[in-house]
Formats: sequence, structure tokens, C-alpha cells
Amino acid sequence: MTSLRRIRLPRFNCSIQVTRFAQEAAVLIMVLTLPVQVHAQTAKQPKVAPGPNEPDWVKLLDEEYGLDPVADLANPVETDPRDVPGLFIKAGKGPVVYRPLIALGLETPTHGGYYSPHPDPTRTQIKIWSYQFKNTAHDLKTRTNLPPPLMEGSKVEFDPGDQPFGVWVSNAGFADEPGVFSEPRAVEAANPRLAHQPYKVMIYPYRDKTTGKFVPNAYLLGWEYSTNDDFQDVVCVLENVRLVKPQRNSSP
Repeated sequence: MTSLRRIRLPRFNCSIQVTRFAQEAAVLIMVLTLPVQVHAQTAKQPKVAPGPNEPDWVKLLDEEYGLDPVADLANPVETDPRDVPGLFIKAGKGPVVYRPLIALGLETPTHGGYYSPHPDPTRTQIKIWSYQFKNTAHDLKTRTNLPPPLMEGSKVEFDPGDQPFGVWVSNAGFADEPGVFSEPRAVEAANPRLAHQPYKVMIYPYRDKTTGKFVPNAYLLGWEYSTNDDFQDVVCVLENVRLVKPQRNSSP
């Protein structure tokens, strides 16, 4: 029978090693179990589809304005597009400012203005500016031709009084149409081509690129006047306003 020899093992301070491992594991568990805020796009929200050879709206929001396309959206489609807010009210003294910042749609003349709520919004449309220009990716990269040059007679200020109002844009490429409106209901009522797809502007709080700070009572608007939903045909800023909740429900 083979005899067994007692082997003396080196002594380690195991308590220190175990304690250190436990601390590191606890930290890891805390990190893994911290709640993460995820902003999911609603099922009814139109999906942004970048146009060919054009800047991506999602990328524009991030790089130009530091905005999240979903988390910062002020007018998401929760249920019915017709219930989405699209009217504004003047926030303070002085005029409202509505001006284009980037032109990425058709090269035919583009017009913009405001309107008063009406079953037929074409009856209250007022045009304040026009341009015929198309920015390029190079313009955005080099900060040239921004904002697009306006046609003679254009203005970017108006006074809507104390009543709610909406804003609109149109393009001469769709010559027989009144354009698209900030209220989906107005689009549905006035534009047969887009009545089945009336959500035509994404509205965000406006962040000043130079300071990185949000501008009080100012909104960034990404317009879509066609059907491909790239939402950057015209990018505008609207200042000295507050977005108001719609007073109607989705029932006709």
C-alpha cells in the first residue's frame, strides 16, 4: 500500500480576494439592472424614409440641432393623425417669425404662410414668403446658402392676433394644390392627393446650433409635401409661439 504524504500548501488571504470579487460583482449587477429609458416610435407614426442623394432627416436632427427624432417630437401620432396638434398661439409681444432654414425639396418655387382654422383652410391661407432654390449636402457641410434666398416681396414676420393659427407650405410642382398644413385635418380637408396621408410636418422644440440651448417658444418644423415621408422638403423655424392641443377628436 502506498503511503500518503501530507503536502503543505502556501497560505493566501482568501477573504480579501473574495471581498474584492463581491464588490466588483455587485457594481456589475447594479449597472446591468439600472433602468434604461427607451423611446419607441408609436405604431401609427409615419416612418421617416430618406430621399435618394438627400440628407437624412434623422441625421439632420442630430447633427444640426441635437434632437432625437422620437423622444423630442412634439406632435407624435398616438392614435389617429387627425388628433395630432397642429395649431399655435402667439406666446408674447411682437410678431411671430416663420422662416425657412433649409430647402431640400423640388427646385420649383416653394411658398409658405399661415392660416386660421376653418373647415376649408384654403379660404384663410395667407402667403408671406417664397423661394426657388434647392440646398445640397455640400451647402450643409460648408454652411453656405443657408437659409435659402427668398424671393422679392417675401417677409418672415406676421401678427396672427390672439387666436390660434396654423402654418403651411406648398410647391409649384403640385400646381393645382393648396399645399400642406400643420393640422393633419386641414390636409385631409383641402388636399385630395394627400387625404389618406395627412400627417405632413414633424414639430420639435428649436435648439440654437451656436449655443446648444433650446429657444423658448420656438419650434423646428420638418415638412413633407409629397408622399415619400423624408420630412425635409422644407425645414423651417417658427418663433414666439406655443403649440396648442387640438380641440377636436378623431370623429368626423
